[in-house]
Order: sequence, then structure tokens, then C-alpha cells
Amino acid sequence: MLAHYLALGLTPSASREEVRRRYLALIRAHPPSREPEYSQRIVAAYEALKDDRSRVETALFGMSRHGDFELALAALVQARPRGRAAPGLQALIAAEGAQDE
Repeated sequence: MLAHYLALGLTPSASREEVRRRYLALIRAHPPSREPEYSQRIVAAYEALKDDRSRVETALFGMSRHGDFELALAALVQARPRGRAAPGLQALIAAEGAQDE
């Protein structure tokens, strides 16, 4: 997931609007007809970060595959919609603590 942020030149705390603006700026600067490989990377990063649901999916399935549970959990917390309780998140934190012991 961090590779997606790096491709767009953003931090994990970037908002949806920041992600969208950066994606549009990069696509304009590097059109697919001129730089297809770079454009594919930008599009893939945008698809992974464009909304809260895709951020959560990328955080859970992308990072956990690489064994970086802390980064996946941090990304999940960051992508969680504001103002809603997340009881499942507490269970994930508890499970992480139990694995360390």
C-alpha cells in the first residue's frame, strides 16, 4: 500500500480529494500515450486509494500478505469513515497483541 502512496507522492494521511487532485495532475503530466508503464502505476495507485472502501481492502489484503500487520492496521484506521464506531478494529488490535505474546 505504501507503494501506492509513493507512486502518487502522497502520505497515508492524504484525503480522498488530495488523492484525486494528485492523480489528475500526474495523468496530465504523464499521459498514457507517452509513458504507458508510469501511467499504469499511477492508475493502479489511484484505484487502490480512491475511496475508503478500496483503502481498507488494500490495507487488509495488500499489506497483510507481506506480513506488515502494523502498517495494514494503521492504514485501516486511517481509511475508516469518520464518526462511526469500528468494533471490528478493536478485535484486530486485540488479535495483534495476542500474536506478539
